[in-house]
Amino acid sequence: MTIRHLFWPAVASILAIVGTLEVHSARGETQTWDEGIHIVAGYSYLKLGDYSWNVEHPPLVKMVSALPLALMGLTAEPYGADGKRKDQIRYGIDFLYKNRRDADSILIAARSANILLTLLFASAVAWWTRRRYGPAAGLAAAALCAFDPNLMAHGRYVTTDFPVTVFFFFACVLWVEYLEEASPRRLLTAAGTIGLALITKFSAVLLLPALVILYAACWIRRPKEFPARRAAIAACTVTATVVLMVVVVYWPETVRCWRTKVPQLSTLVVRGNPTGEILFYLGSKLHLPAHAYLFGLNAVADHNAGGHSSYLMGMRSETGWWYYFPVVFAVKSTMAALAAALLLLAAGLWQAWRREWISPMALGLGLPPLLYFVFSMTSGINIGMRHILPVYPFLYVGAAAWIATRANWRRGIYVLAALAALQIGECARITPDYLAFFNELAGGPGRGPEYLVDSNIDWGQDVKKLGLWLDAHGGKRRARVYYFGNAQMHYYGIDEMGYPEPLDQKGWDEIDEYCVANVTPLQGVYVPLNSLAALRMREPVAKIGWSMYVYDLRKPKASAAR
Repeated sequence: MTIRHLFWPAVASILAIVGTLEVHSARGETQTWDEGIHIVAGYSYLKLGDYSWNVEHPPLVKMVSALPLALMGLTAEPYGADGKRKDQIRYGIDFLYKNRRDADSILIAARSANILLTLLFASAVAWWTRRRYGPAAGLAAAALCAFDPNLMAHGRYVTTDFPVTVFFFFACVLWVEYLEEASPRRLLTAAGTIGLALITKFSAVLLLPALVILYAACWIRRPKEFPARRAAIAACTVTATVVLMVVVVYWPETVRCWRTKVPQLSTLVVRGNPTGEILFYLGSKLHLPAHAYLFGLNAVADHNAGGHSSYLMGMRSETGWWYYFPVVFAVKSTMAALAAALLLLAAGLWQAWRREWISPMALGLGLPPLLYFVFSMTSGINIGMRHILPVYPFLYVGAAAWIATRANWRRGIYVLAALAALQIGECARITPDYLAFFNELAGGPGRGPEYLVDSNIDWGQDVKKLGLWLDAHGGKRRARVYYFGNAQMHYYGIDEMGYPEPLDQKGWDEIDEYCVANVTPLQGVYVPLNSLAALRMREPVAKIGWSMYVYDLRKPKASAAR
């Protein structure tokens, strides 16, 4: 049988394996830092029509994740017993751990939407790549995307990072297909996908410069096919589609802006950054209301300009580093991803040196991720490789396409198979702790905190694993824990004790328990650097999920001494 006949059975096998791995690993982890906030915000949008929660992220993904919860009879109480509005973190904690259903059931139900999206994405990549470049390329691209530990890690969580990766990729390639052949169907399909990206995560606005440049490149090469009328129709169609999708997804908020007196956007917008200045100008000229979408876009831009507490290779900063994401890419990418990047870089330089014509689709697979990566390097929010996830599908599809179309057929099959096998091997090595993946060149997950912490390895997800470890080492769930996250220790039966003050030597000398600390506070991020200095001078006896380090400070018992 040929690859063509085995294509869909092979894709189905990939989906079955990856789906099983993701569900199993998702069941074994507690909520990450942000998930409770996203889940309860989405539930509030659906049940209460209250879009004032978590405005820094568009509502689409949160609402879709909350759909399974709508059938579970849950309650959402945004106000405390004293009548005061809860903060986002407390609201998420109460929703998960003080509801009518147990937290794990709520969490896996909410995560199921994104897990399903990972499988649909792998299927779509396989279908699209096969249609363009043949079955070998399609199968390889699907395997590379499906088994990337970083994509798998964030595909299991209720966040916007993986969904925007999906829509960013398909917005670019479908836009290029429209540029290759003008038709209403292709334009509407591309416009719809662009709209999905823009209502999934605000960073998707980085799509727009890439789409404009791609249009301009095709216009320069074939000016007769791109008259001013076509540009006007395309711009109006994309704009109208995006506006319509924002209006629908934000429907209660849109009605509020329409029927009630809402402050003008120009009176509330925070200026001092390019996005803020643009919103102020448009708000002033067009008299725009402070709609939640526009207000959220401004909030993210202001956060990005102000920076965020960050860590990189032992350094700490509030404004980040321009080289943060290059380091992240170097140490967090799989060896297959690094090989694909080097291959595409060499191919691009070779074509440039020979002055070969670059096809629109090759440009569409190369330019958007490059621009996205460069723009990311200007960001003041340096907290995780999840912010460059959209780059990876372009690498995998681009490499698979180049090998399939340029190499000898049999030799190309071997290279694609080797890349896929390498990816699967790296995925197997880190299973089920996908978030903590670091490649072998960086020393693996054990050396990860030497380079990065926060959501690169430690997002508060390993409380269940801590409970199981304590069961196996002493039989009681009692320890001193310095936790970075929002999962509730007592909910999982862990008797959590605090730590003495850093300078309380007597208190540290009296400790007679296992001491546990997440690697983020261990590196002095979000907490004073000396808070856990006494632990950093010791060697951990265990690394739970690679994110929680265990130190044995138990004192020898008298019987043991005898």
